[in-house]
Amino acid sequence: MLEDFDSLLRLLHGKVDAETPRKLPVYLVSSTPEMRRVLPDAVDGLRGVYLTPLEDIFVVAIRADNDRYDRNNGDDVVLHEYTHHFVAQYFPAGYPGWLTEGLAEYFMTVDLQPEKVLVGDFNRSRGYSLMNTKWVPMADLLSKRPDQVAESDRNAFYAQSWLLTHYIWSDRDRRSRMTKYLDAVHDGAHPMNAWQTVYGQDEKTLEKTLTAYTDKLSGLELKRTPPPPPKITFSRMPAGADDLILEVQQLKLDIPPAKGPAFLAKIRKITAKRPNEFYSRRVMARAECDLGDRKICEGMLKGLLDERSQDLETLQIMAASRLSTARQAIRDKASREQVQAIYADAASYLGRIHKIDPNDYMALFGYAQTKGFDVVPSENTLNVISRAAEIAPQASLIRMTAARLFIQAREYEAACEMLAPVAGNPHGGARARYAAQLMAELRDKPDGEALSGAPLASAFAANG
Repeated sequence: MLEDFDSLLRLLHGKVDAETPRKLPVYLVSSTPEMRRVLPDAVDGLRGVYLTPLEDIFVVAIRADNDRYDRNNGDDVVLHEYTHHFVAQYFPAGYPGWLTEGLAEYFMTVDLQPEKVLVGDFNRSRGYSLMNTKWVPMADLLSKRPDQVAESDRNAFYAQSWLLTHYIWSDRDRRSRMTKYLDAVHDGAHPMNAWQTVYGQDEKTLEKTLTAYTDKLSGLELKRTPPPPPKITFSRMPAGADDLILEVQQLKLDIPPAKGPAFLAKIRKITAKRPNEFYSRRVMARAECDLGDRKICEGMLKGLLDERSQDLETLQIMAASRLSTARQAIRDKASREQVQAIYADAASYLGRIHKIDPNDYMALFGYAQTKGFDVVPSENTLNVISRAAEIAPQASLIRMTAARLFIQAREYEAACEMLAPVAGNPHGGARARYAAQLMAELRDKPDGEALSGAPLASAFAANG
């Protein structure tokens, strides 16, 4: 279904021949308790989430068909999260919260039939919200993120986001104006004022228009020849994956320091059940690197590499550990020579990773980190970090680091291009606010001109 859906999105957005440098891991779980193995604080109503930590980009979703009102709701969740990934991968930019969620809501209800595709149907629970709950004010819908409205208004926010997106996407003229609207918002105009300028509708008029639009909703039907079945390969996971596969994903999200000791003790207990299993030992090494003793971690990793010298994940963990050691050495005021020696060791592992997978974005990002002592980054370093950001445009820290390097190289336009998706992320928090601040300061700076005042690059490094 996802392969078919991906093909449809590519067709509709002119990306049929776009490369896929990295596959998207999707973890389908059966219940909220299983979801909490990745997200311990997941609320009861959470059905799926698209996560973009630095080390991985993946989806966790509950694909269940026990919704008595809508048996397709489980598929809707998976397709919603996949749409987030598709937009972030192929159209990285700063989108307002309503459009980010609205696009996912719009495409998730697709009906993929053998000889035709129907786009634009409505999710039953969203339809209920539109007809039976109080609407979020239009100015709030246009200007806020989902987490900025009251929890009681979240369902209405998502439903209205879908309706507004449907209204825009159903008309070629309205859709063509969206670029002008987004440019105005990115340039600092209030979203409601920009809407009135571009679309000629004030807040009341827009709400009346959307209310009337609900009576004439229609979808898009596309005829097609039946798609070929995708090639599917099944691989049996080691026994330890039953107990650990989701916990590894939680590790990638960063365990809060207060919860680190308890989580490490849990991993030690689980991996002790299979002391000789390569998979469990590798998970234990990862946990030690992140939460325990780094020397123990690296000793374990060297043992694993003696057994399987080309094991990609083990090499990735080792490279990340050496880079963390270098950063700690910098904080500890180690000499330049000491830090460079650690960077050189990290680079040896990064090179091995790159030979196995040239599109491993973390290896490319790590290489750029090893060049941290360069006052002005080389063209090669800029190309490498740009490629990392191209492969994983969702990874905000990579984009922030790339922006910093372009600032050091006095290439401010390129820096702003890197910052825009971070600044526009509706879930970006403090990093999004900081990226927006930097963009405002850099927007009118011509390339090549020295920056006056406080050095932005240094501030960037401290806050990135």
